[in-house]
Amino acid sequence: GGTDYLTAEPGTGRIFVSRGSHVMVIDANAGKVLGDIPETPNTHGIALVAKYNHGFTTNRGDSTLTMFDLTTLAAIRKIKIPAGGQDGIMYDDFTDRIILTNHSNPGTATAVDPNTGVITGEAQLDDNSPEGAASDGKGKLFVNLERKNSIQVVDAKTMKALGTWALDSCDGPTGIAYDRTTDRIFTGCGKMSAVVNPATG
Repeated sequence: GGTDYLTAEPGTGRIFVSRGSHVMVIDANAGKVLGDIPETPNTHGIALVAKYNHGFTTNRGDSTLTMFDLTTLAAIRKIKIPAGGQDGIMYDDFTDRIILTNHSNPGTATAVDPNTGVITGEAQLDDNSPEGAASDGKGKLFVNLERKNSIQVVDAKTMKALGTWALDSCDGPTGIAYDRTTDRIFTGCGKMSAVVNPATG
């Protein structure tokens, strides 16, 4: 299969790699496959929440989120996401929620309780193609809008959009990370990366 997002598990050396219809779990030190999570149709992203021993995959093919056991890799349940179009996924430690970014119409960000799998909120976004999201750990989420070449700011508690910042020189932003030490956003675009001030955009 192909690949999209991959996720490193802190402290274990395990890498979770989306492969289209399944997720491979790889030992990053030895370079060998440790396990597999099947039946994740058109999967794009993986998020891990160690405090609940739960992992999650976004499955665009059947509009679900797979919750799995981090120890055994066995599926616990599938959660239907009404918006559809699942793509990026991340864990926001500030609100203790999983955040999904969905290529829906309109584009959405969905919040899910990582312990129970219950949907707890949804934000409508300015673009039908939201990609990665990042958290500042203080109550704000930053979502890359791939088609509109911009970043949308979302209140992590209320899931309300606060504003949108144009990335004029950054075409097709997808991957994004927040460096809490320097308070900077790093966003990866088609031919370059941009460094953004999270206070001003």
